[in-house]
Amino acid sequence: MGNVQSSLPAYYNADPTNEAYTHSLSKYVDLASAAIGAKVIKASDERFGAATNLIKPSEPTDDAWVTRRHNPEADWVVVRLGSSGTIAGFDIDTRGLDGTHASQVSIQGCLASEDSVVDSHGNVEGAEWTELLPRIEVSANSRHLLALWTPTSDAFNFVRLVLHPDGGVARLRIYGTVAPIRSQGECDLACVTSGARVVSASDEALGAKEALILPTQASATDSSNVRGWKTRRSRTDEHHDWAIIKLGEPGFLTRVEIDTATFDGDQPVRASIHACYTELESPERDAECFWYEIASRTELNANMCHKIDVQLNDVPFSHIKVVIHPDGGVSRVRAFGQRVAEIEKEAARECAEAAAEAVVAAEIATDSNDSQDVADASSSDAPSDKPATPKAPARSPPSARAKPQTPQKKPTLARVESSADETSESTTLHKKSKKADKPEIRKKKAKKLESIDVKSDTQFSSRAGELIMSLTSPLPAKKRSRTRSRADDDNESVHTVDSLGKRSRRKAKNTTA
Repeated sequence: MGNVQSSLPAYYNADPTNEAYTHSLSKYVDLASAAIGAKVIKASDERFGAATNLIKPSEPTDDAWVTRRHNPEADWVVVRLGSSGTIAGFDIDTRGLDGTHASQVSIQGCLASEDSVVDSHGNVEGAEWTELLPRIEVSANSRHLLALWTPTSDAFNFVRLVLHPDGGVARLRIYGTVAPIRSQGECDLACVTSGARVVSASDEALGAKEALILPTQASATDSSNVRGWKTRRSRTDEHHDWAIIKLGEPGFLTRVEIDTATFDGDQPVRASIHACYTELESPERDAECFWYEIASRTELNANMCHKIDVQLNDVPFSHIKVVIHPDGGVSRVRAFGQRVAEIEKEAARECAEAAAEAVVAAEIATDSNDSQDVADASSSDAPSDKPATPKAPARSPPSARAKPQTPQKKPTLARVESSADETSESTTLHKKSKKADKPEIRKKKAKKLESIDVKSDTQFSSRAGELIMSLTSPLPAKKRSRTRSRADDDNESVHTVDSLGKRSRRKAKNTTA
């Protein structure tokens, strides 16, 4: 049978009565509002009304975009959205226009660079228009809330409103979901351009809750819907109001800002911040959700931005609740922190880098071990490749061959076989030294006596010589004992070994003389 084209429209009327407080597009953000940075780039004609009136966040009051009559083709206006995002529906408002409104309109969209040029035909350089809303009829002095059955899967940042053939439109609102601007590091997670949105509030009778997350600074000339969130007066001190903001992405919060600009005398007395984590759109639907107080009650002043450091900055949160005591108005709320996804990405990158470094280090260690093994193998194989030959000893000179046969103790013998003059000089030096060690003297004398040929007992007139001779000479045992008895016969209290040695050295001096 083949494919059959559906005749059903791609949109439906989200508010047929034009009286509904909430509707299917209430949960989306107006991407074409000047409050979030939308801008009119170019218009075909602005004879009776400026095209910038289309993107005003305030309600229309006899201000609209109106073109001249009898246009042979069609009038158009190109609007750059405040943030790129997917489209869910439109609000074409003709209130205040009765008889000068456009009879038919259509809307196209495209995604292009923000600094793209628009030509005289309403075409964006380097982009092609995609039809978002086909040509439809509009009525005078009414709102046309048209929701798409299925939001677009592609994101857009430019839209073109076409009037067929001419006329006027008071306001144009493009409802959709913001494509978050993911900046590196710390950012405002409670800003609409980051993907945040206000889920609910206890009261917004005097100021829209959506103004809390606008990126622009509040001004006294703004409408009540842009100036900030403001509640009605309460009559009890125990009363408090609150607003729940879903962050653009779950993150680790570091500080919050509560701005009371344009509120002088009607600001809250105090305010506190609570936070929670849930995967649902609204924490009120999560029975297991628990609120943590991350900023205690703080006194608020008029026309001032209050910067508060939060607690539990190592815990991820998805929603924050602004609680004001007892009531009043707050222009902006900002929650600064770092995205959980970004931190996880950084951690994964660090782990990957550490793993890569470990692999490289292991490869380097393996290569060095292999090189060492090759070097050891080549050194062990070297003797077998080069057989030893006796040529080197044969070529050495005779003097070199004789050196290994020379006794190693020749210098010692040369010192022992010194002349008599050297002996006398050393004896003289020994006498002049008063602090010489006596056992060392005996040892030196014993070494000298061992090198001399002893022929008679008269050469050993000293006591030390007699002792050495008694131990080394081959005399009978009786004579050795007699030699020792001569020392025993003397008075030991007077004649000690040291004293006898001293007298013997004096006798030796006289004998030599």
